[in-house]
Parts: sequence; structure tokens; C-alpha cells
Amino acid sequence: MARFLDALGRLCVRRRRTVFELWVAVMLGAGVLGIMHGGMFVQQSTLPGTETQRAIDTLSQDFPAMTGPTATVVFHETGQASPADWRVALTIGQSIENIGKLKRVAFVENPYVQGMGGLKDDNAVVARLNFTGTMSDVSHADLDALNRAVEPARMAGLDVKFGGIVAMILNQPKGGPQEGVGIVLALVVLLLAFGSFLAAGIPILVSLCGMAVAYSLIHFSASFFQIAPTAPMCAAMLGIGAGIDYALFIVTRYRQQLADGDDVETAVGRAMAHSGHAVVFAGGTVVFAICGLFLSGIEFVGTIGIFTALAVAIMVVAALTLLPAVLGALGPRIDRYRLPRVRPDRSSHRWMAWGRHVDRHAWPYAIVATLVLLTLAVPTLSLRFGVMADSMSSPKMEARQAYDIVAREFGAGHYSPFVVVAKVPGEERRAKPKRVVPTVDGREGLSGLTKPAVPAPSPSPKPALPKGAPDPAKKPDKDAVLIAQELQKRISEAPGVVFVGDPVVTGKTAILTVIPRDAPHAESTTDLVHHLRNAEIAAVRDAHPGTEIYLGGENPAIIDIATTVGDRMPVVVVAVVGVALLLLVIAFRSVVVPLKAALMNLLSIGASFGVVTAVFQWGWGIRLLGVDQAIPIMSFIPLFMFALIFGLSMDYEVFLLSRIKEEYERTGDPHESVVIGIGATARLITSAALIMIFVFASFVPQPDPTIKMMALGLAVAVAMDATVVRLVLVPALMSLLGHANWWWPGRSRPVPPPPPDPEPVAEQLELELTS
Repeated sequence: MARFLDALGRLCVRRRRTVFELWVAVMLGAGVLGIMHGGMFVQQSTLPGTETQRAIDTLSQDFPAMTGPTATVVFHETGQASPADWRVALTIGQSIENIGKLKRVAFVENPYVQGMGGLKDDNAVVARLNFTGTMSDVSHADLDALNRAVEPARMAGLDVKFGGIVAMILNQPKGGPQEGVGIVLALVVLLLAFGSFLAAGIPILVSLCGMAVAYSLIHFSASFFQIAPTAPMCAAMLGIGAGIDYALFIVTRYRQQLADGDDVETAVGRAMAHSGHAVVFAGGTVVFAICGLFLSGIEFVGTIGIFTALAVAIMVVAALTLLPAVLGALGPRIDRYRLPRVRPDRSSHRWMAWGRHVDRHAWPYAIVATLVLLTLAVPTLSLRFGVMADSMSSPKMEARQAYDIVAREFGAGHYSPFVVVAKVPGEERRAKPKRVVPTVDGREGLSGLTKPAVPAPSPSPKPALPKGAPDPAKKPDKDAVLIAQELQKRISEAPGVVFVGDPVVTGKTAILTVIPRDAPHAESTTDLVHHLRNAEIAAVRDAHPGTEIYLGGENPAIIDIATTVGDRMPVVVVAVVGVALLLLVIAFRSVVVPLKAALMNLLSIGASFGVVTAVFQWGWGIRLLGVDQAIPIMSFIPLFMFALIFGLSMDYEVFLLSRIKEEYERTGDPHESVVIGIGATARLITSAALIMIFVFASFVPQPDPTIKMMALGLAVAVAMDATVVRLVLVPALMSLLGHANWWWPGRSRPVPPPPPDPEPVAEQLELELTS
């Protein structure tokens, strides 16, 4: 690997113009694809194997219009207009009719028509609608159409808010000035690390080029795959940080080789052979760890992982191809435009002194560092998986405003009702059309025998069925009606249920709407879903063998995701840890070092989980992050954080241990090798960690709570890993373990080099000269 990377670096230096042309072509091509053919970022439209999906599949047979993506439209009073005014109410009714006429709308509630659902009072009117197709079919054109449809209500002076799937459309990932602040802070760190404006700008330039390609490809892929809105933000957050770090490591080694007297091509080749080798293993560990999210059993979680891994892989390619070409073009001029009075080379002596200090007091530092990490991890014991709901969004988001109106006027549970679907066994019966029997009415009835028949009066036209209404030809089954009534009685008596609507029966299928008492993200709502499924619905199902009864809806769907994630979490943990251990064993030919690295990574991950739980679930300082209430942890956040943090932690582990092993093989001294390794890499690891922290922290102001949780957790994990773990716990444990760190079956300890011959003293020189 080292020889290949050395040759690759030298080739990129010699053919740098070709490398530049290829990268420009790739960036332009990917950019055109992303802009011209980019798709919409959407949430997952199916949940295979869950009860919610079974409810949707059962519902699609007799109520197909109610299976598509949902949205909530809220008409709210203002100082100029109120739904209590009959003239304003007419504009609301007109707006709802306009929504129903849209081609992409399969069904819409109408509280002004009996039996058509919806909510209304003197202050607000709520109508839910279902789109046709799946979530991947929803586009900005649907949002524009909805806005045009509700224009009569807006013209009357009402405030109209959208929630549900429309909120997802409005919440498409957007960059902002805060990400720019993170990059500026990263540039400051690079300036202090290199002491040169030109050298500091190179990692930023290379990472931005790689990120342009990655984001364009992700946006283009959204036209073929269902990619969650969180994916591009995660890819940018990790891709930019990793890209800057990887370039930082290679540039640092390149400058060292130039200082040792190497020419430009040789310096690039050796930098690639050493730091590039570490970049490949570190990037590979991150990619494999994130790809382990596919084992979660949730499609959109695996998709986020694969496209985040794609961004990291592109950053590795940029560091191994574009960066050597840039270094070759700059040559020895890389240190131009130096920052005055900044001498980064002097810091290595201070870090070596710190390494010796830890080596002399290994036991106290190992114990204290472990206790710090365990203390921070304590809140993890109370971690509770929550759901993604509009009730958890930022108050600045329109979906949250829609929820607040519904909760205030009708109750929190009315915003996201449950749907119970029951289907009895047997064949469906259709209502037979009435047979028309000709009748004779006096002489006129016989007129057809002697003269042309008098045309019969045309029958009065039947009233048109509402759009999305079930097939009237399917006669309601008596068993389905009885089971629906039994379900209505049992569920309405369950604690935590506010209201159960009258059953709607078509053929063999019956549906009931259940209104919970509390907000969608409340723990009591999750408990209610489990109670209804395991107690009330299970009792009715057992009493009627063969009957299919399922509880579905938006909220139960997300609860199903949380359950699936919880069940699959051990599988993902074992897979990610196993792959990381295998890569470390291949990289270092050691047994103890990979096991120790995995254990310390788990400690730093537990600490980050604890901080996220304390901040978001316990509410410690949560308002400082722009969130107005304590909220549970999104179900997939711990899973995603685990894969990312484990991979990132291995980055610093690989760079530190590579230098320690290099020195250990040269000297055979397990203590001095750690001291020299700390002195050579501590400034580098600290700078890389600060860059990561600033980049991650710049995403905390994003309004999406999912991004906030992930950004804070990653920033805390990197801070703990680069300080408590890498600078305290690693040197302390390696000092305690000594030669055992590098034990490998059949390998002997390295032989230290012979001491140099003592220089002859003056008397000896004089005797030799005289003789």
C-alpha cells in the first residue's frame, strides 16, 4: 500500500495539469447533473415488516385514497378575519374544495360536510389530506398548488399553515451563514497549525472541491432513490470535517519532508506513503462503520449512511489525488505568507513533556480519565427513543406553528390521530343493481304496439360521491360492522384515549379514527400505542380468529421505526466494532491495541450519548440551542451517532498509533515511543479535532432537531476523544501495558539500535596523533 501511494503521489505531481483538468470536469459534470436532474429529498414511504405497513396494505384494498402521504392544512383566525364569520367560512369551504380538485390530492377532509372529517371551531379549521402515490412523488409543484388552492382563505385575511409532508418539503436542507462560520473557524485553526496563510487554505480548498462533487451526486441520486432530508446535511457535516482533517495530515507530513531536505516530488511521495497510508485506513474505517447502518433494518437510515460514506470516500480520493497535484504546483512556496510570531514547531517539546508526565503517573491519569467518561455517560441509562413529529420542531418552523394551533384549539392528540384497520375473512359481496321490470300504465303503456313509444322521463342524476370516497358497490359486511363496534367500545375505554370516531365500513374492511390525549412526541403516547396493540386490539383479534386488525398512522409508524432500531442496535454495534477491529488488526498487526481502541471508543461514545440525553431529554441548557422544550432522542440518532463516532475515533487512533508504532519498531522502547508519538501528533490531532468540532458545531443552529442532536453529539464525542482519550487515556494505558501493546503471535520484540560509539576525548586524540 505504501509503495502504491508513493507512486500515486509522484504521478499526480508530474501530471498535475491532467489531474486539475479531470477534477474540473468531474465537478462541472456532477454540478450539471445535480442542478438539472436533481430530485427531492423525502422520507421513507414504506416500513416493511412493521404493523403500520400491514395496516397500509390492508387499507389499500378498500380505502386506497387514504394510503398516500398526508398533509395538514390549518386555517387560523387573525385580527382581520375569523372562521366564526359566515363569509369567511365560505372562503374556507371554497379553499377545501379547491384542494379536493387538485389532481395530486386523493382525499381531503371537510368539516363543513357531515361525515367528511376535519375539525372546526370559531378560531380555527383543520383539514387533513392524502396525496396520491408515495412520498417520492411529492414535489414543490404540489406545494405551489396547495398555496394557490387556499388563496381564497388568505385573501379573506386568515392565516393558513401547512404541516405533515408539506412541512418536509418546506424543510429541504439549506446551507446558511453558520456553516460558513464553521469553515472560517477551521481556517483559523489551520493558520495556527501551519503558521502560513497559503498552507492553511489548501485543506479548505481540497475539501470544498470534494464536497461539491459529493453534494451534487447526492442531489442527483435523489431523483432515483428515496433519500431523507437529513442525508445531505450529515454528508456535508462529516465530509467537510473529514476532508479538512485528511488534507491536514498529508500537508503536515509534506512540510516535514521539505524541512528534511527532500525535493517536491519526493516529499509528496513520502507524505503519501506515510500519512496517505493512514488516511486510507482511517477513511476506510469510517466508510465501513457508516455502511453498517444498513443492518439497522430501516431503509432511510441505511440510505443516510451510504451517502454519508460516499462523501467521506470522495474526500479520501480528493486527498490522494487533488491534494498531491496542488502540493506539486505550489512546491516549496507552500510556506509563503507566514503568520508573524507563530512557531507551531515549538509545540512538540511541550507535548513530549506532557507525554512523559503522563507516563510517570499512568495509574492516576488512567483512573481519572475513565471516571470522567463514565460520569458523562450516566445520563445514557435514562435514554428514551422518541419520534420525529411536528410537535418537536423549532417554533420558527411552519409545521410547529400548525401543531401549536391545533393543540391549543382542539387538544394535542388531534394533530396526529391513529387509524385502526380491521378486515374480516371471506369473500366480499357487491350490491346487485336493481332489476328494471317494464310496467303497463293504461293505454299509454300499449302505445308502443301501434305508434312510437313516448320517451320515458330521464331519471334524476345521483349526487356525485366525494373525491376519494370508498366504492359504494361494496356492501358493508355484518361481521366487519360488529367487530368495528366492539373495537370502538374497547378502545374508547382505554386510558389516554380522548375520542374514537364512528367506524366506516366498506366490504370486509372497517376503519376507526382514534384521538390520543397527549402530544405525538410524549412518552405517554408511545405507551398508548403499545397498550392498544398488545391489550385492546389483541383481545378483539383473539376473540375473532382470522380477523386482521392493525393500528397505524403517522405516529405509530415512527414508533415502529424506533422499535426496529432498538431491536437491531446490537447487530449494528457488533458489526461496526467487528469491522473496525479487523481493520486495526490488519493495520497494526496487534491484538491488544485494537481491543483497547474499541473499548476507549465505546467510552467516548457513551459520554457523547450522555451529554445529548442530558441536554435534549433532560432539558439542561436546551434553550441555548433554539429548542423551547425537552424532547426525547430521535430513534435513529444513537444508531447513526455510534457508527459515525466509532469511525471518527478510529481516525485519531490510526494517526497516533501509526507514529507510536513507527518509533517503537525503531527503538524497541514502549515508553519513549509513546512520548515521541504524542509529541509528534498531539498538535496535529488537536488541530484536527478543533476543526471537526467547529464544523459540527456550525450545524447546531439548523432548525431541524435531528441535525441539532447529531451535531452536538459528534462535537462532544470528538472533543472527548481528542483530549481525554487520545492525550490522557491512551498514553496512560499504553505505558501500563508496555510491550504487551504490540504482542502478535510469532513476532519477537524489536531490537533497539546499538548505542553510538563514544566520541574520543582530547587526550586520546593527542596520543593517536603522536603515535
